[in-house]
Amino acid sequence: MADSIKVRTAIGSVLITAICGLIYFDHWSGHGWGAIAIAILLVSAGLAEYARMAGTLVPLPTRRLVVAGGGYMLLKGLAYEVDPRLHLLAGPWVVAFAYSLFFNALKGSPSKERFRALALTAFGFFYLPFLGGYALDARFLPVANPGMPEIGTAAFFYTITIAKGTDMFAYFSGKLLGKTKVVPSVSPGKTVAGFVGAIVGGVVITVLFCKFSALGEVLPLPLGIGAGMLMALVGISGDLIESFIKRSVAVKDSASLLPNFGGVLDIVDSILICAPCVVFLLLAAHHGKSYLS
Repeated sequence: MADSIKVRTAIGSVLITAICGLIYFDHWSGHGWGAIAIAILLVSAGLAEYARMAGTLVPLPTRRLVVAGGGYMLLKGLAYEVDPRLHLLAGPWVVAFAYSLFFNALKGSPSKERFRALALTAFGFFYLPFLGGYALDARFLPVANPGMPEIGTAAFFYTITIAKGTDMFAYFSGKLLGKTKVVPSVSPGKTVAGFVGAIVGGVVITVLFCKFSALGEVLPLPLGIGAGMLMALVGISGDLIESFIKRSVAVKDSASLLPNFGGVLDIVDSILICAPCVVFLLLAAHHGKSYLS
């Protein structure tokens, strides 16, 4: 167990350092190209892993799915950095992708296999590009909402930190203290101690961001406690959802890219679910504060 914790800590530190470097570069440059690049890369790689896993059940159009997802993320990024009118192309892009799936399904005779392939491909797009796109929305919140404080960098960093930070709190508290399983049929490693550790970690992380980052301009410290608990629960659910997908296709990890971590999908699972919640939470806090004042 000690070796596993050391490896996980070392790899986690490297990943955190790399992400911090990209965020600092964006902050220094005054643009969000680093966030856009990492979002496109992770979503595209995650889609490839998802298609490979789901492909054990029924063949999926991997290349089409990766191109559609990467293109969607690129359009979102360009709309924020180049021209807001590019947002208008996101809808037609998704519809064109859906039409391509429909027309491809009509090439052969109706079957359960074709229907499963259609449903799994659609879910893959929703799960990764659509939900993951909210991470970019968090990064560019002030751009899309004039009058909002400049919290984009802090919101993007918070999205990643709250998702992976609560996961680390859960992992270490579960390894050291955990005995009672929470949902052994979905994720045998999840324990009550890990669950409690994640909630504590969520509160600590959120309070620190409210106190020492621009996030505090929108999210008051008293609300940070409740928000931290909520985000911890959301992050746990993100991890469990990916575990459900993996158990459904009988694999332990989405890939073997990183020791003790797995693949890209194993890394971004909780971020995908946390990102929309962060955006909605900050928008509600901002507009609620404006209304009360």
